[in-house]
Amino acid sequence: LAAWGRQGRDFLRQLDAFDNDAQQQQTVARVELFDESAGETLLQQVQAHIRDLLPLAEHPVAMLEATDRSIVFHIAHSVQREVEILHDQLLDLLALPSSEAARPLSPRDVVVMVPDIEPYTAAIRSVFGQYARSDPRFIPFDIADLRERGNSPLLVALEWLLRLPQQRATQSQLRDLLEVPAIAARFGLQGEDLGQLSAWMAGAGMRWGLDEAHRAELGLAACGDQNSLGFGLDRLLLGYASGRAAGSFGGIEPFGDIGGLDAAMVGSLATLIDALSRWRNEASSAATPAGWAARCSRLIEDFFAATDEAEQLILAALHDALRAWLEACELASFDGAVPLTVAREAWLEGVDDVGLGRRFTAGGVTFCTLLPMRALPFEVVCLLGMNEGDYPRQTQRSDFDLMGQAGLARPGDRSRREDDRQLMLEALLSARRVLYLGWTGRSVRDNSIEPPSVLVSQLRDYLGAGWGAEAVEARTTEHPLQPFSRRYFESAAGALHTHAREWRAAHTGHAEAATGRPGADASPSAAFEPDPAVPLTLAVLTRFLKNPVKAFFRSQLDVVFRDAEAEPDDDETFDVQGLDEYQLLDSVLQPVVDRLVDGASLCGVVAKNAADDAALRSMLADEAARLRRAGRLPMAGIGLRHEAALVDILLPVLGCWQAWTLRHPGVAAKELLHFEQAGVVLQDWLDGLRPAAAVEAQPNPAAMPVWLQLLPGRICSKTKTKALAPEKLVDAWLRTLAAAASGLCVRGVVVGRDAVAVIEAMPADEARAVLGGLLQAWRDGMSAPLPLAVKTALALLTSSDPAKAAAVYEGNERTRGEVEEPCLARLYPDFEALARDGRFGVLAERIYGPLQRWAQGSVKHTLHAAASQAPAGAADDDD
Repeated sequence: LAAWGRQGRDFLRQLDAFDNDAQQQQTVARVELFDESAGETLLQQVQAHIRDLLPLAEHPVAMLEATDRSIVFHIAHSVQREVEILHDQLLDLLALPSSEAARPLSPRDVVVMVPDIEPYTAAIRSVFGQYARSDPRFIPFDIADLRERGNSPLLVALEWLLRLPQQRATQSQLRDLLEVPAIAARFGLQGEDLGQLSAWMAGAGMRWGLDEAHRAELGLAACGDQNSLGFGLDRLLLGYASGRAAGSFGGIEPFGDIGGLDAAMVGSLATLIDALSRWRNEASSAATPAGWAARCSRLIEDFFAATDEAEQLILAALHDALRAWLEACELASFDGAVPLTVAREAWLEGVDDVGLGRRFTAGGVTFCTLLPMRALPFEVVCLLGMNEGDYPRQTQRSDFDLMGQAGLARPGDRSRREDDRQLMLEALLSARRVLYLGWTGRSVRDNSIEPPSVLVSQLRDYLGAGWGAEAVEARTTEHPLQPFSRRYFESAAGALHTHAREWRAAHTGHAEAATGRPGADASPSAAFEPDPAVPLTLAVLTRFLKNPVKAFFRSQLDVVFRDAEAEPDDDETFDVQGLDEYQLLDSVLQPVVDRLVDGASLCGVVAKNAADDAALRSMLADEAARLRRAGRLPMAGIGLRHEAALVDILLPVLGCWQAWTLRHPGVAAKELLHFEQAGVVLQDWLDGLRPAAAVEAQPNPAAMPVWLQLLPGRICSKTKTKALAPEKLVDAWLRTLAAAASGLCVRGVVVGRDAVAVIEAMPADEARAVLGGLLQAWRDGMSAPLPLAVKTALALLTSSDPAKAAAVYEGNERTRGEVEEPCLARLYPDFEALARDGRFGVLAERIYGPLQRWAQGSVKHTLHAAASQAPAGAADDDD
């Protein structure tokens, strides 16, 4: 009482002084009602001692029942865990039967108070909102003190619109707007339309900015119109009107994937972008309050159409707040012009004020912020977030605040820290049955101890001094980091338990699998049995050999770690390298190849022209210019330089490919590949075949057909030796193995960006032996993840030095390591973990040893002229 009740003491002192003055004028009866009982539970005894001002030295010796849980402390690792633990504990309290002294608890008897409700909102909704009303674990709840502006999607969208003149207006922000039901309804879009429309927006090159004029207002006029929302919209509309085959028009490259009934979505998108442009023009200039009221009313009408009662109430509140602001301006006789920032804050603050008028309790568990007058008598009072530094809450004093200066504070002056101490005291006194205190007492990173609020420490010290440290420890529970910890199901005393039966089922399944009892077949460690009706293809086997762990995650666990870089980008392209460069090269190369292999090329007409570098360069330049018009290259001069670089890179590649097509004219029919090994069926087609040449300059005079493969990526390593990179030829190796194992005698030619590789046919017996081992490895890799990484394994086979293999796996400041792949990082965070069980070296030799020996002995390669002069440190690509 002395530590926490200073604010209450000063308030009562002032109130008593006022009462004494009033009693001098008239006699007022003063009635004081207090419960005189000593209390049975720990909570009741504490409240009685505070009431009687009983010092610790005079505490009577009182025995507490072992089942007394009237004051409890729960220690968690995070906000999410605090709320999960609270849910389990409330289920226990609500399940208690009634007694002669107390009725059964209901959710409305529980209040949960936190220092700041905003950080807890998501956790509360995810934990308490995950169960349907039909579930016995469902607990009705309500969250008070939330600002409507930051929690209502409609108001979040409105605030974004009110900041539009200063916004970049990115593609993701436009997509977020369309996810608001009121906006989607206004522009005639359904929920299922957003996925397709988002894909079209990204494919059309929309990045940021409404148009060139919008970028100019932001001081970025030099960026022009490329990759703006208007730029992408023009591509979508032209693609719908003419299709991709019609070619460009007015410098606009059509986006040709638009068609069918879904094309109406493009019209809705065009209407939205047009409305955004009009609003930006209006909002860029200042206006009087009456002018802003008219503009804001049109804004609501143009962008929002209520879809339910909640949105109707919000729109009504917006109109009411707008009228209230106008009335305030009229009362102040103010009619001057104000900018958008002033109008925005005045309008939205009025909406927040309207939100404060909601009722405090709504029939379920009430979550709220610790505020004065909130400590009403509840049967159960829960305080979460009682962390050091978070409570008592910190306040920043201004230099001119006299109340914060030493010696100038007077009784009754407001102080946030003193207010919080008083609120803690009121919470302690208002709880009728249970006082529940929780905080983040362990670090989620290293499990180190984090202290609770000083107020919690004071309460624990007081209880320990008055009732013994054992009483405090018996009412303190430290919970595991995760809700699925085995400790919840193995605790003998029952202090740790959970009502999440899903975790118990998961543990039961693992136990059955470990003991061999029924249910073991559900374990992910069960042996993999391939389906003979679904043959294995070369593409699936290639993906496995390039990354066995990733293949296991995707095929067996259906887990795909989404790469952040693969998300739709809001920024335009600034550089072209790595995978982006590979994709651009492929986008330029394939259309030219398709043109060359059309009917005219088979007659030799195009082949003759293609021998001329000028004709070949012209075709490549046309495709590169198409990429620039599509917004896939950087802007302005940098984009032109990359456009020319793409042509220069591909010219020798395409010339070499054309030479091989002239050497093997015509196209042969594809051949069936079929091989079986221990229940695994490999079946696929060998395409890209060309008939044998009339004259073959090779050691073996017997002419044989070839399969021709064109790759826009490198097939040589980046070292100065320019040796073949075996990991880039996995697909070609499997083609060679499968063809030889199927009885086909064919050669292979791989034309890459930097070299051309000629692959000799492999003996059938050797191919069957190697391919059989790969199929067994695939089967093992589908049963459990194998500790393998292709580049690291090849580095170990090449150097026999684990240190060099570790450098390849973990990378350094100049190169990326293979461990950056999320699946590998999840299971093997470093090379030590990859090689810990001793299988890595054995598997590397078994699976990738034949690949390395094949690349060194059966493949001959010749560098292109440009590639032989390229620097060794050029950026790598990943296909």
